[in-house]
Amino acid sequence: MLHGDLGQSLRYRDGVTTIIQDRIGPTFALSMAAFAVMLLTGGVLGIASIETSPTPLRFLSRGMIAFSQSVPIYITAIVAVFIFSLELDLLPSVGSETPRHLIMPALVLGFHTSGAVARVLSVNLTDAFQQPFMLTARAKGLPPIDLLDHALRVALLPVLRVVALQTGFLLGGTVIIEGLFVRRGLGSLLFQSVLDRDYPMVQALALLAAIVYLLANGLARLGQRVIDPRLT
Repeated sequence: MLHGDLGQSLRYRDGVTTIIQDRIGPTFALSMAAFAVMLLTGGVLGIASIETSPTPLRFLSRGMIAFSQSVPIYITAIVAVFIFSLELDLLPSVGSETPRHLIMPALVLGFHTSGAVARVLSVNLTDAFQQPFMLTARAKGLPPIDLLDHALRVALLPVLRVVALQTGFLLGGTVIIEGLFVRRGLGSLLFQSVLDRDYPMVQALALLAAIVYLLANGLARLGQRVIDPRLT
C-alpha cells in the first residue's frame, strides 16, 4: 500500500491504482467545481439571509437554504435536468466529455451542500452585527461594506469548520451525482464496485476518500489559525 500497489480489481482484472488514475480526472473536476459553487452560493445566501437584509431578499434566501437542506439531492438533480435539459435545452444531462457536461452536476452538488454553510454564516453574521464593537463602528458612520468586512472576520471561524464537514457530504454526493448524470468518475466506479463486490476497489476508494477528508479538515484548521492566531 505504501508503494502505491492497492491490489488488483476483481471485476476489471487490472491494477486498482491504474483504474483510479484513469477515473480520477472527471471526479476531481466535479469536486472542485462543486466546492466553488458551495462557497459562492453559501456565502451569498448567508449574507442575504441576515436579519438586517431587506425582508423579501431575506425570505427568498432563507427559502433557498431550507430547500437545499431538506430536499434530497436526487430530487434537485431531476428538477435541474427537467428545467435546463428538457424544457430549456441549455445543458446536456449525461456524460463527462466537455466542460458543458460539468456545469449542471456541479451546480446541483454545490447548491445541495451550500445550505449548511449559508445557515451557519447567517447566524454568526447576525450575532457579529450585534456585538458592541460593531455598534460603535456603525455609530462612527462606517460604510456598510466596511461593516460587513469586520463582521465576516468574526463569523468565518465557525464557517470553516462547517466547510470541512461539508467536504464529506460533497464526496458522498459525487457517488449519486455521477450515477444520475452518467459521469465516468470515481463515484460511479465506487457504486459499480459495491454492486460487483469488488472489495479491493471499494477498499482503495474508501481509503482515498478518508485521506481527502482528513486533508480538508487539516486545511480548515490551518485556515482558522491564519484568521485567528490565538488558536495556535
